[in-house]
Amino acid sequence: MNSNHDKIIDILEQASPKTLQKKLGEFHPSDIAESFMYVDREVQLRVLKILNHHILAPMLSYPDPEDIATLLKAIDAAKIARILSAMDIDDATDIMKCFAIETKNQIFKQMSPKMVLDLRSLIHYQEETAGSIMTTDYIVLRKGMDIKEAMKTLIGNAHTTEGIQRLFVLDDNDFLEGIIELKKMIQARAPKKIEDLMISDVITVKEDDHTEEVARIIQNYGIYLLPVVNDKNQLKGVITMDDAADILDQETDEDYARFATISSEEMINRSIIKSAFHRLPWLVLLLVLGLVVSAIIGGFEDTIDQITALVFFQPLILGMAGNTGTQSLAVTVRGLSKNYYQDYQSAKNHVLKEFKVGVANGLSIGVLSFLTTSIFLSILSHVGFIELQHAVWLIGVTVGLSAAIALSMASVFGAVIPLTLNKIKIDPAVASGPFITTLNDILGLVIYFTIAAIIILRVWGA
Repeated sequence: MNSNHDKIIDILEQASPKTLQKKLGEFHPSDIAESFMYVDREVQLRVLKILNHHILAPMLSYPDPEDIATLLKAIDAAKIARILSAMDIDDATDIMKCFAIETKNQIFKQMSPKMVLDLRSLIHYQEETAGSIMTTDYIVLRKGMDIKEAMKTLIGNAHTTEGIQRLFVLDDNDFLEGIIELKKMIQARAPKKIEDLMISDVITVKEDDHTEEVARIIQNYGIYLLPVVNDKNQLKGVITMDDAADILDQETDEDYARFATISSEEMINRSIIKSAFHRLPWLVLLLVLGLVVSAIIGGFEDTIDQITALVFFQPLILGMAGNTGTQSLAVTVRGLSKNYYQDYQSAKNHVLKEFKVGVANGLSIGVLSFLTTSIFLSILSHVGFIELQHAVWLIGVTVGLSAAIALSMASVFGAVIPLTLNKIKIDPAVASGPFITTLNDILGLVIYFTIAAIIILRVWGA
């Protein structure tokens, strides 16, 4: 919550029409937008009708486009057109996509032909593609220009362009010839030609490339404006660094949601019914896996009857295996999100590394488990709390060895599952914490009771 939230709320709810616009002008549009979404709908509609489009446009660029489109439907098409025309084209496109066809046409009638053309060219792109997030606000230079003419073009268009860090050099058919960085442009002196200053080897993306891939390119190469081209290498738009940051933030939210086994659409303000139904499928799956856990425990009922002390340390084995698997899973999913494991060898090396880490941690925890288990059982037996039918050290060895093996296997499990899902084109984040923890519970139980049955009941014949 921004520090000015309460002040802005008071202004939105109580300020007169004459002072509303003046007072809001003292705050950043992002802060206004955040507070605006908290007030009642009646207040929101009042503000939309009072404020002019110059104030509303930057403010309405921040909230969710669907929420804004729902609000804008309550005002006339002419004002909606003015608001969208004052926005960056990519933000206006996101909102326009949320309107029905009839509403779109009404708004288009109130816009300039150029704005309509730009919006129509962007609306048809599929969600989560480069085309859906690009903007057509960029500065074009022609290959034959000299530096003096290019500077006039820059100065004449800078005030209406979203980003000027890069200037794009096109031929007469809009084929991308190269780019010029703003710094190099400013430093150049006549009679230099644009073609002598431009960089011809340009990193580009295609219109249908996935947004997350595009955002990673911008992040990895530090590109302020990334050109989007069609199959013919004609420039169709550019993607800004702030849009890439929004995408990565959104992907992080989605991965976290999946990691917690909730829908990526889960929202704080979503209704109770919708939230419940979004989570229900995962809970059903975990219920089925929980029944498998119960069945395994039932299958080792004879072992538990003969060695009742095993029950004391069952949570220890399951908890440690689950935690270790989740750690390995988190490392692997993060690596996949950064494209670290693109080939078989890198994936193999990662699994091997996680196995070695698991073995190292497993041996350490195994030794500690042996010592703490032996001491714990000795104390309980000494004070008469329990009566042991087996040697303390035998149970200690069972717990320690089980912990060592379970942790080693859980580390491998946590790495292999997301790598496998990624290989078959399934989002690896669905291998979420509760899911892999339950799978490790199954693995841990089988290891624990099998070792107990072998070491205590068979080898020593207890």
